[in-house]
Amino acid sequence: MKLFKQIFATILVAFLFLGGNALAQESEQPLLVVSFQKVKMGEVQNATKTINEKFAPILNGLVDEGMLEGWGLFNHTWGDEWNMNVWYVVKDMAAFDKFWEEYMNRISEQQPTAWTELRGYIMEHKDNIYTIMNQYPLPPQ
Repeated sequence: MKLFKQIFATILVAFLFLGGNALAQESEQPLLVVSFQKVKMGEVQNATKTINEKFAPILNGLVDEGMLEGWGLFNHTWGDEWNMNVWYVVKDMAAFDKFWEEYMNRISEQQPTAWTELRGYIMEHKDNIYTIMNQYPLPPQ
């Protein structure tokens, strides 16, 4: 069973990598990447605090350095169950790959317990990558 899980994980990673490369070749348009989380309503404030204190300074630095065009956090108290969400805007899929690798490295080095803490608040998680078709004002070229 353990071998099956390892094989499945390897296939999944390869599929995601190849799929991301295909998207990068097809589109030079900016991307909106949204990470949706289900968080117990009583824990949203704590999870938000963790993001603001541990993740935001690193993300802000990546924006300042030009690796990320922008990012943000949006929460809600009314609507569906995906109540704590983080978004990132990048130039294209290749830029996202570079940003994400650098982001993971910096989090691991600067805030080694941040992911464990944040995952403690998250009941379920999903990610979506959208191509931005229209935007105003237009991003700098």
